[in-house]
Amino acid sequence: MMKKNLLRLAAGLAVLLAAPGAAWACPVCYGAADNAMIDGAKASVLFMGALVYCLLGAVVAVVFALRRRVRNRLADPRLDPHRGLELVQHTEGVAR
Repeated sequence: MMKKNLLRLAAGLAVLLAAPGAAWACPVCYGAADNAMIDGAKASVLFMGALVYCLLGAVVAVVFALRRRVRNRLADPRLDPHRGLELVQHTEGVAR
């Protein structure tokens, strides 16, 4: 195992010594502020942040809609909570 790691390290160093230009960072990593790739990266970060907030807002909206629906169903006197959501006929003074 130790030999494999040492061999990989030696191969990596050999590649870097043979082609030193490949070791230089790209303009994005190096910090070129006027590059189009930087503008694209900034736009993608803003888009992904907005996407997270939109998805969270949608989840909250669904929860509130379901909450309102349950409240409306519970407030309806024609619905019997012991029989599910079936409509029942309520008549006053008549025993079941």
